[in-house]
Order: sequence, then C-alpha cells, then structure tokens
Amino acid sequence: TWIMANETIDIESNEPPSGGVSSELDSEGDIIRATPVHPSWSQFRGMSCVLTPSTDRVSPLPVLRWANPTEVWELMCRKDEISTHERDEDVFSKHPGLQPRMRAILLDWLIEVCEVYKMHRETYHLAIDFIDRYLSHKKNVPKQHLQLIGVTCLFIAAKVEEIYPPKIHEFAFVTDGACTEAEILDMELVILKALNWNLSPVTVNNWLNMYMQLCCDNRKKARSNEPDVSFLFPQYSGLAFVRTSQLADLCMLDEESLKFPYSVLAASALYHTCSREFALYVSGLQWGDIAKCVEWMSAFASVVREEGQSMVLASVRQGSVTTDSSSSSGLIKSIPHIVLDDSHNIQTHIVDLQMLDKAKARLSETATCSETPESPRHQSAAPLTPPSSSGKQLSEHKKTPSSMTTF
Repeated sequence: TWIMANETIDIESNEPPSGGVSSELDSEGDIIRATPVHPSWSQFRGMSCVLTPSTDRVSPLPVLRWANPTEVWELMCRKDEISTHERDEDVFSKHPGLQPRMRAILLDWLIEVCEVYKMHRETYHLAIDFIDRYLSHKKNVPKQHLQLIGVTCLFIAAKVEEIYPPKIHEFAFVTDGACTEAEILDMELVILKALNWNLSPVTVNNWLNMYMQLCCDNRKKARSNEPDVSFLFPQYSGLAFVRTSQLADLCMLDEESLKFPYSVLAASALYHTCSREFALYVSGLQWGDIAKCVEWMSAFASVVREEGQSMVLASVRQGSVTTDSSSSSGLIKSIPHIVLDDSHNIQTHIVDLQMLDKAKARLSETATCSETPESPRHQSAAPLTPPSSSGKQLSEHKKTPSSMTTF
C-alpha cells in the first residue's frame, strides 16, 4: 500500500499515528510504504460506559420502519449518559478566571446571533454542548478567550447542522473585531481535538422534539404493531414547542443545568408546560429521576409564565410560529396533524439575562425559606450578586450581535 507522507502525520504532534500503519520514507523522501501494525488500545478507552447503560428505561418509541425502536432508544440513552459524564458540573473550579455569569452572557449573545442569521435551535444547543464539554476538558482558560471559544463552537455547530451555514467572515464580523477569521480556524482544530471529534450528542432540543412527538394524540392510542411512518414528521403544535423550548433555553443559561442529563432537563421542562403524566410516559423515567430537576426548574417556570408569554406571542404575531398543527398541504391526507412550518425550529431570542436573574433570585429565596432556624445560612442562599458594570452594559444596551465585547 502506498500513501502520501502528509496523510500520516498527526496535526499537533507531527508524529506518525500510534496504530494502523508503520511507514518508511523512500529515497526521494516524499512517499512512504505503509505496512499494517497492531492498533493502539487507546481507541477502546471509555468503551465500558458506552456498551452498558446504567439505567433501564422502558422505550416509549412506536414501531419504526427504518430501525429497531429498542436499539434506537438504547443508543440515545447511552449517548445521554456519555454527554453527562463529559460535562463537569463543577467546571468553573478548573477556570479561576471565569465566572458562571460570563457563561450566561456568552450563551445569551449566541442566541441573538442565531436569531439574526436564522439558525436552528439544534445548532444553538450543539454549540452549548461543545462549549461545556471543552471547558470541562481544559483548565485555566482566560476570560479573554471565552468569546472566541463560543463563536468557534457556534461555527462548528452551524457546519454540522445548517444546510447553508453563515460564512466564517460573518462569524468574525459579529464579534466586532474581537476574533479574526484566522483565530477562529485555529481554535476550531483545538476544540475538535479536545472533543475527540464527537459532534453528535443527543441535545435537550433532540429530546424535546421526540417527547413532543410522543405527546401527540395519536401517541396516546394503543401502539400498533405496524411501522409508524408519521412519527418521522412533526405533528405537535409549534407554539407549544416554542413555549417549552423557552423554558429549556432559560434553564440552560444557568450553570446549575450542568448537574442534569439532557433527557432529564427536557422531561422536566415538559412537566412544567404539559403534565407529570406525559413527562414520565414519554421519557421512560421515574419520578425520582426528575424530581430534583423539576424542583430546581420551578423558579424558571414561574418567571417564564409571568414574563415569557409576551415574547412568544410577539413571535406568533410576526408569523414565525405556527399556532396549530394543521396545514392545507396534501400531506395532511396521508399524515394527519403534520406540521409543515419549520419556523418553530429556528432559534429565537425569547429569554434574556433579566429573566435569568429573577429566576436565580427566587431560587435563593426558596433556599432561604427552606432553612430551619437551627441550620446555618449558607452562602448559596445569599441575595444574587449584581453583574459587573460591563455585564450590565452588555445585557441592557446591546442591539445587534456585533455589539458584544470581550469578557
């Protein structure tokens, strides 16, 4: 077997790969002869947690024509466990120069960028996953690099998810000169190597899409043994999906969301917007699995009920979200309740830092009230510390994505 020399050189170490081939340069030095050798055992690291799921969740999926529903469900659950393991809930202890507020500001800005360029919700949630996993794998990241990490993760996510992703010069433009195209390209390789090129997690948005599909009326009927083609097409209300996504987006701004698996976050959001019965049925989880997350999410749900409704209705008035699951398309005859409008999958800026602050303040009040007189008051129950002056300017006065400054 003959291969070119530059195909066997590792990007970072400039050394041949540890397994697969053993090479020799010819007399001219530009071609090498490759012979097979024993592969490195490092490729099997972490396989034990991949092969055996730690939970035994009953699959709620119907009979599918294109795959075994049990295998699909088990794969989703395994990937959910892996992504939870790779996201460190105590990530900020590894980065003394970073604060949870900085992460919230970054994610809020990324939502605005997604809205401006009409990117999908899945693109945004992929970017969140890449950011959290990268920070969990690294140490001592300076705050000056956080925006570069964020925009690069969004750049990667857009190339994975979008059909027509924004060009790299547009990603550099929205940083208002803070990040250049060359810096984004260099950081892209660094992030991809840190993520081990694992770019297909099952995000909160994925789980929520599936849960909402299972929540439809036709899912409540007794499942047939015949393959269900209609399951491939959205049949839920776009408005209901946006309302639930709004709660999930607000919760994801908080660093406490790192404590919970994506499937639990989606099920807890559905608990607050739909019902406990459906949340448990479509997720295959028990109440004990989501109880803690549901309690934590209650403060966010109350803020969304009070302030988020007007934001969602504004999107409806602009015609960006369908209010029902009907359409005049001919597909209705073969697939009842299908949703043909894809606008509910576009990421919209219907949460903000003020809503996050109110939710965190309510969490602090709840923690204070739950303490007994005999127990000392912990620091976590203290009033929320106001953001710095630069943070206030960012959240209060920004009008376009390009107005964001470095942290």
